[in-house]
Amino acid sequence: MKILPAIDLKDGKCVRLSMGDYSQVRNYDFNPLELAMNWADNGVKNLHIVDLDGAKDGKLSNFETIQKIRKQIPNLYIQMGGGIRSLGDVQKYLDIGLDKVIIGTKAMSDRTFLDELDSVTKNKVIIDMAVKDGKMAIQGWNQSSALDIDSFINYIETQQICEVVLTDVSKDGMLSGVNFDLINEVLSKTEIPIIASGGVTTIDDIEKLILLTKKGLSGVIIGKAIYESRIKIKDLIMLESRI
Repeated sequence: MKILPAIDLKDGKCVRLSMGDYSQVRNYDFNPLELAMNWADNGVKNLHIVDLDGAKDGKLSNFETIQKIRKQIPNLYIQMGGGIRSLGDVQKYLDIGLDKVIIGTKAMSDRTFLDELDSVTKNKVIIDMAVKDGKMAIQGWNQSSALDIDSFINYIETQQICEVVLTDVSKDGMLSGVNFDLINEVLSKTEIPIIASGGVTTIDDIEKLILLTKKGLSGVIIGKAIYESRIKIKDLIMLESRI
């Protein structure tokens, strides 16, 4: 199971939103590149990056920052989402060496998009499954689509997608604990590997998630809990070494 500290980018800076709300932005005094390098130097093997500007505006707003991180830390596994709306966008990030790209809005708003990806590219695509009031959230989680959990799972089951990031939007950035009911529900309905995101607050949360690997959980994303010193990087490294 991958443990993935997260860097969310807005205007080139590290930030965290609450429940995906762009009016509730918490800025952190970290240089994204320096933070990623520090984490890697301390043993972090995997990184989750979100281009929040891109997710909201539908363009690659923080590409240069992400490219610098990739170039400076070549051995770090990096998955990235936010603003990917075309095959060209997918290829642009894969061309700079990202391991996986995450697609949300485009996959839900254009059913032909995933069909256009070849099998090699699909193996590097993760689908963003952000759940908000029982529906799939799109456009930087600011809007809800017509798709519910079951219909979305039925759709992606036909697409040979390698992995899904599952987020309870109401938990994201709130430090209020993980929605285990949602995670277990989705795990019971698909064999696609699931990365859990949203609400991780303590090391205990992660230890409980590790128990779900036998059901198909493949990773966990941790964001605000690290920035607010609820979870220390060294503890994540120790925990990951035991998995």
